[in-house]
Amino acid sequence: MSRPFAAVTIASKAYLSLARVTARSFRRHNPDIPFYLVLTDRCDDRFDPDREPFTLLCADEIGIPDIEKLAFKYDQQAFSYAVTPFVLRYLLTREYSGVLFLKQETLVLDSLAPLFDRLPDHSLMLTPHLLQPPRSADPVRCELDVLRAGVFNGGVVFASRTADTLRFLSWWADHTFRTCRVLVEDGFHYEQRWLDFAPGLVDRCAIIRNPGVNVGHWNLTERDIRMSGSRITAAGEPCRIFRFSGYDPDYPNRVTKYTPERTVDSCGEAAAVFSMYHQMLIDEGFMDTRHWPYAYGRFEDGTPVSAQHRKQYGESGEQPYRPANPFMTEPGTGCRNRLNPVKGVR
Repeated sequence: MSRPFAAVTIASKAYLSLARVTARSFRRHNPDIPFYLVLTDRCDDRFDPDREPFTLLCADEIGIPDIEKLAFKYDQQAFSYAVTPFVLRYLLTREYSGVLFLKQETLVLDSLAPLFDRLPDHSLMLTPHLLQPPRSADPVRCELDVLRAGVFNGGVVFASRTADTLRFLSWWADHTFRTCRVLVEDGFHYEQRWLDFAPGLVDRCAIIRNPGVNVGHWNLTERDIRMSGSRITAAGEPCRIFRFSGYDPDYPNRVTKYTPERTVDSCGEAAAVFSMYHQMLIDEGFMDTRHWPYAYGRFEDGTPVSAQHRKQYGESGEQPYRPANPFMTEPGTGCRNRLNPVKGVR
């Protein structure tokens, strides 16, 4: 018999502190729902999974076909994005009737029960970047930026186990395996742009129009964050999910690296939320984990995999030379010597 709901995030070791904040904040407000981390990396004895606020799953243990090829083809960030539909499909087909995916840079601030309560009536529940026209000095530019990134945000996705959902996740997984990069001129923005097709491809695809869900730098001007004691609201609604896409603790007064000129001090009462998140990252070991090495960043002999290696491999198509595991370096087994990286590119 399946269990009702679960939640999950995806991260490599260097971003473990972010995943810890996401997991711990989720469990604080939703203690009866299990939370998973899918690690797109290897533990390498850097942490003890039994002492973490999540249940650990490793990406190479959830049935992703040709996972070494996927990990070689994409860099650390893109690889974690590319496995998103695989992760949702895995949890839905194994045990759960509904799953919430949260990107690693998320803070849960209130119970998500009102959202999970809606899930049985829908196949997918998605959050648009904008709920109203942006209030900014250049709103058209803001709208165009959103269109380039995708109408829907990939950082909060609710999925229930229906035939429609599983078909969509298989379709989405096929596309992220093939192309999960930022190629704006060609219409690609990692895994996210494919979600624009969801309302047309999936019956019972709901759009979450609650301003307290998926608050981020792209919609802060429309959400009007207010704090009263421990209560945080967005446009008058309980603020349930706050996203920190592009936030860098080394620059705590920047809202996001994507618009470095925008300061936290200019965000009104939302500044206190950023301050709280910053301290939580520090408390969860950000200063240590960010230096932890990435298992898929080197060939098996320790040679770094360069950006050019990945680019050439990704552009090569299904060439006969493509080995089962491109990270291997024994003669005839890997691809290091068959690719020609640009000198100095790392």
